[in-house]
Amino acid sequence: MRKLPSILLGSLGGVFSLSFSVTPEAADNALPEPVTPDHFQGLLEQSPFTRPLNLSGALILTGVAEVDGAPVATVIDAENGHSFAVSTFPDERGWKLVELPEVDDIEVAVASIAVDGGQVIKVYYDEDGIREAVKKRHFETTARTMVMAVRTGTFTLPHQIQQIKDPSQRGKAIGKLIEAGAFDQAPFQAVDMALAQSHPQTRGPVLSAAFGRLGGGVGGVEYQAAVNRLNTLDQGRDRDFAINGLAHGLVGRDPDTALKWASSISNEGFRKVVVENVSRRINGN
Repeated sequence: MRKLPSILLGSLGGVFSLSFSVTPEAADNALPEPVTPDHFQGLLEQSPFTRPLNLSGALILTGVAEVDGAPVATVIDAENGHSFAVSTFPDERGWKLVELPEVDDIEVAVASIAVDGGQVIKVYYDEDGIREAVKKRHFETTARTMVMAVRTGTFTLPHQIQQIKDPSQRGKAIGKLIEAGAFDQAPFQAVDMALAQSHPQTRGPVLSAAFGRLGGGVGGVEYQAAVNRLNTLDQGRDRDFAINGLAHGLVGRDPDTALKWASSISNEGFRKVVVENVSRRINGN
């Protein structure tokens, strides 16, 4: 008879142990069966990661109403600013409103919503949260509009940026627009927009920002695709600024390659600065 190690089990009252004595044959038969894809079918069909883990915290109550005698709650998604209504009838996702007590003040209202899987979450009003969510929605809408405008050749820079006279500051402002994700749905369009800038001091920072996003893999862009686009640029200032962006974008994904790119910049002074900056970021990571 062979004695297996004791197993410690936790409980609300404390910790206790169990020990088992089994024969060698029984122990061999007790080995786990090989794992197959079938074991994960439940996770694939009802994955807990298809929505925010804290779904209640991701939704904000924006209003309550009564439609045809039935209560309705309007909700906004704090992650992307999308708004939708939930009633006592299940929507296309299977969500429905299960409780909405009558109150005179929206700030103390609480909506109980049944989501997929039968979980019931409580959604509260939050003025600051609504304000931030709306900003995200406006940004997303603006970003889509900008990308479409670049594709159709009708793109114009935001009025605030058009008012910037200094070419270097103008380039930095456009660069920040790109870094904020305005072109992430079509990152190569940011490169085209950068090359459309007539002044070199504007074009440089914008190219860096555009290739920084490409190096980071936004929009699912593969590394080689970003390199192929960079290689269409002639040696000189534009290419150096593009390399600067690509190197910084690669720091988190491939630091060795990032440093190699930084070291390939043609302008000696600029190369030294970029190599130092990339090295500092790599060491920081």
